[in-house]
Amino acid sequence: MSSLSVLALTPFLSSISSESPPLHCATAMQPGIYKFINRQSGTAMDLAKNDNTSVVGSPPCDNDSTQKWEIAPLGAGHTIRNMRTGAHLSVKGLHRNAAIFAGSFPVAWELRTVKVDHENAEMIEIRWPHTQHTFDLAGYGSSAPGTKVQLMDTHISPIDYRCRLWKPIFIQHILHSVLLERVGEDDETSSTTTINAADVPEGGELVLVTTTTSTTRTVVTKIPK
Repeated sequence: MSSLSVLALTPFLSSISSESPPLHCATAMQPGIYKFINRQSGTAMDLAKNDNTSVVGSPPCDNDSTQKWEIAPLGAGHTIRNMRTGAHLSVKGLHRNAAIFAGSFPVAWELRTVKVDHENAEMIEIRWPHTQHTFDLAGYGSSAPGTKVQLMDTHISPIDYRCRLWKPIFIQHILHSVLLERVGEDDETSSTTTINAADVPEGGELVLVTTTTSTTRTVVTKIPK
């Protein structure tokens, strides 16, 4: 190889060697509503507009509720629920290239915080518990709209691993406690829920979770005047 070729490759080789492997942390993720931005592509985790089921990467849009996801604890993991459709992220099989989709039943995912020191940032990995199967934006993190989110467990270089890291952008809390009153006689009951409208942003959503003998989930949307 000529000295000119070596010089031409030097910046490229330096950029690879400077990308250290991600450092995994055990920090628990705070429940709430988030947007997830892929570290490689800069696109947001979204539902495909043609079916509201397929999970894809799309250009970030602040007002698009299909790009908003509720994180809630379930057992040793967390569920991921879409704020527009109410569907939960799931998968039909544990194999490479298995497409992530939004379905009716909640699944507990393992959310692992990843410290990216040279960017002074924290990302997350989303994994099937106790496996190496991780959310991966196809095409090594292609920025093309509609790129599918899939499970992968292959070993890839640290620089390519960016396609499996997601930046969580916190949007708002979930209100889990409400006031319940028991009134009347015999088995007649009524419940009172007090909501402060200031807690709900214009055009935003507030999620209420109430538990008696069963669990009721209510989504309240504040409509701009």
